[in-house]
Amino acid sequence: MTKKRLPSILLVYPSCFYYPTHLERVEIKTSQLWLASYLNQFYPVTYADFEYDIGRPNTPTQIKRFKRKVRQYLEEQAFDILAISCWTSLSYQATLAIARICRDLYPDKVIVVGGYHPMARPEEFITDDKVIDYIVTREGELALKAIADEFHNTGRPAEPQIVTGPLVTEDNFVDYDWNLVESFYRRNFPEGITNNCIYLSRGCPFGCSFCMEPLKERRWRVFSPKESVDHVMEVAERFDLYSVAIADACFGMRPSWRKEFLRLMVERQPKFWVVFETRAEYLDEEDIKLLANIKLEIQFGLESGSPDMLRLMKKTRQPEKYLRRFSEISHLLSDHKILHRANMIFNHPGETPKTLNETFAFIDRELETENSYLMWANCGFMHFPGCEIDRNSQYYEQTFGSRFISGDWWKDEKNQHEQCKKFIPSRELDGDNLKMWETMQAERDARMRDTLAPRAFEFAARKYFYDWKDDYRYPNR
Repeated sequence: MTKKRLPSILLVYPSCFYYPTHLERVEIKTSQLWLASYLNQFYPVTYADFEYDIGRPNTPTQIKRFKRKVRQYLEEQAFDILAISCWTSLSYQATLAIARICRDLYPDKVIVVGGYHPMARPEEFITDDKVIDYIVTREGELALKAIADEFHNTGRPAEPQIVTGPLVTEDNFVDYDWNLVESFYRRNFPEGITNNCIYLSRGCPFGCSFCMEPLKERRWRVFSPKESVDHVMEVAERFDLYSVAIADACFGMRPSWRKEFLRLMVERQPKFWVVFETRAEYLDEEDIKLLANIKLEIQFGLESGSPDMLRLMKKTRQPEKYLRRFSEISHLLSDHKILHRANMIFNHPGETPKTLNETFAFIDRELETENSYLMWANCGFMHFPGCEIDRNSQYYEQTFGSRFISGDWWKDEKNQHEQCKKFIPSRELDGDNLKMWETMQAERDARMRDTLAPRAFEFAARKYFYDWKDDYRYPNR
């Protein structure tokens, strides 16, 4: 009896259409690599990133060129299953374009799509031409393996199918197989890269209104502390990195895990910077004393300084306590000279002049601290499908007068980075008031810079605020 050949999987990040080329790109899509590493235990897997290998087109002419290159790539590549990682709504148009090219070339190949946009709008991938066979929601490893397991028995399904990916537990966690991206890395980054993201855990128990993470499995699962430290050290040493960013949605929420991880990390004495995002309630003074021994930047998704907005954002049920805790932890971090950043979202649905004044009053109190190590990262709300705001848009429209004026922007042939920001937060923040938060921030720009300790100022100027390099305090300006 002839043994059947194992089906091969081409796992593709599709790039984005109509997204500015100058905006930051993620060099190695580690979430895609983790998926590829799991599947590679059972089937031949090829990792491909069209954003780098082909480009990020943002005009009709560039898109035509992109499609020609995709066709050429697919003609030269041997595979049985095309799995497209539509990680974000920004990739929706590119995903459909690639799927249609593949279907035109290969009528019998299986095409699968997964990612945040398929979770948010699975029906948008069921098209009249039935180009996509499987739309995977939630987590992809076990679902994709099941599709590959049945490939020789079923081939293409008669109708597109929406598949809910089963929960991936710690028992299914596998080590990152960096060999899968070796040729991609050498081809696209001959001079190397300085930073890389890595995931150590999955799941976030919170349900923030603006976030798509609640669409996925919410139970927190994580590598052991030793495995986690080993993974961080391995990627840093393999690629000679300046920094490693731990991209977990909810880093270190289990105290026993967090303390063991931090202890082991300090023992290894990394020469590179470590970056992670967490919540203030997930740090204590014992943690901070440990963290002071390594090069570190901590990011906090603080989001607002207004209790009303924090409730509306579903960040916390006890906003006053939440803000007090952040302030206490921030001051402790500054006392130990640990760099940290507060990420803020303005013009979230329901924002008003009152809530803006509350937030900037909170910021003003924090700016009273001299020689601070706290940096502020302020941005406007960006509307993506799949979050609680998207699912309950009528509530925000009726209650606050919010207006989602960009519609299904991911389908438009326009600058999508600008389109997703076209939004009216409330009746009071319309017209001339729409940019009120930007004016209030500009009034504080100098203080946000001048209250920083010299080391924090230099770090912020190098990494975030390039125009600060003209300041007389910047070394060798």
